[in-house]
Amino acid sequence: MNKIIPIGIGAALTIIITGSYFVQNQTTEFIGISSEPVPPVTQQDLRIMIDEWMNNKDNDDRNQRLEIMKAWYTFEESGQKLTDDQAGRVMLNQIRKMVSFDIPKTELDQIKEEIKDELRELGFKIEQ
Repeated sequence: MNKIIPIGIGAALTIIITGSYFVQNQTTEFIGISSEPVPPVTQQDLRIMIDEWMNNKDNDDRNQRLEIMKAWYTFEESGQKLTDDQAGRVMLNQIRKMVSFDIPKTELDQIKEEIKDELRELGFKIEQ
């Protein structure tokens, strides 16, 4: 009976210390979950969307370009950057090319603000 009490106290202290560590770091690595939000768009996703746009034979591709711009803003605002190689630079030039068409800047700014709000809700730290 006397041995059970110190063992119980030791186990309780271990649980409290371990629990406070995970609360402070806001991570649950022991089960493989991180508190960092997962970026919703990757560079590969952008590449696929841009390739589809480049191969598109439709004359009116405005909706497709708007979707790519939404994906680009999501990629950019979630803190990601294109790779600093030829593929990344080509992709950036293609994105600039599609923006240079008939999409008004006010519409693009509105889309960017909406995406910032969505990313904040997902847990990303987005500056005002």
